[in-house]
Amino acid sequence: MHDLNQIKAPVAALVDDFHSQFTSILATKSEWLKEAIEHLSASTGKQVRPILTALIAGLLRGDVPPQRSIDAAVLLELIHTATLIHDDVIDEAKTRRGRPTLGVLFDNRVAVLMGDFILSSALVGAIALSDLRIMGIVSAIGRELTEGEIRQFETAEGVILDEATYYDIIFQKTAVLFRSCAEVAAITVEASAADYDRAARIGAALGMAFQIRDDIFDYHRSDVGKPTGNDIREGKITLPLLHVLTELQKEGKAAPYLQLLEEKPIAEESIERLTTLAHEGGGMDYAWQRLYHYIDEAKTLLLSFPESVYRSSLIDLADYIAERTI
Repeated sequence: MHDLNQIKAPVAALVDDFHSQFTSILATKSEWLKEAIEHLSASTGKQVRPILTALIAGLLRGDVPPQRSIDAAVLLELIHTATLIHDDVIDEAKTRRGRPTLGVLFDNRVAVLMGDFILSSALVGAIALSDLRIMGIVSAIGRELTEGEIRQFETAEGVILDEATYYDIIFQKTAVLFRSCAEVAAITVEASAADYDRAARIGAALGMAFQIRDDIFDYHRSDVGKPTGNDIREGKITLPLLHVLTELQKEGKAAPYLQLLEEKPIAEESIERLTTLAHEGGGMDYAWQRLYHYIDEAKTLLLSFPESVYRSSLIDLADYIAERTI
């Protein structure tokens, strides 16, 4: 397993300043908001996206990236954080990464307003950077993430089996954020149009792989540090199960399993049956194949750049995304 601390080493000074910038841009007079921001700052995860942004900037610049790169990354992470808060409210989630959600600490009404505050702060920060291209990316990302989530609910409600639609949705709900990290990195180092395009494709490929890895987690039977079976419980048909059901549908054998997905709520024994189907029907193997397709795509693009510590770390980051256990 690749060590994330070693991966971020070439840009550690920038990334380690992430927390202070995250809290600084969210300065507030509200005691509740201060408490929420401290809570969020302590649970911002492994910072894969800020690390990606800084490393891409270093790769394109051929030197230590400017502070401006991580400033832009903070804005994208704020947008992401706001959408997660709203998602937790919609899902009535009690925990995230093992910590209580804001809806539990306060209530869902306050949590929604806190998400709005963070979203607005990101837009204010984007204006402060005085770059219309970055402002455009930051402004558009919330719309993309939200539309992706809504479309996923639509496909779940209609029990839609279409692999192309699945890829389109995970691009909107996850990969577009990774692509945006790469794009703002390219903008902050004034990369050429060709390098901008290559960076955007690397970010998108890593984002696709990241989401497929998340979807694979949901079919784990052992403890992976996060709840499993939730996607199926919500009627969401992600790649491991989608592949098997699509193949069964071609043979006219999918109906009994589709009936299980139409249960409201889906029984635990039905979740177990569908999870078993994904494992025994080859869905897990297929999902891993698709995940590594995107990892290999990202690595191929990275190898088109000159050798550097940033390129090496990005290749290791691709492996980390595939290998991560949470």
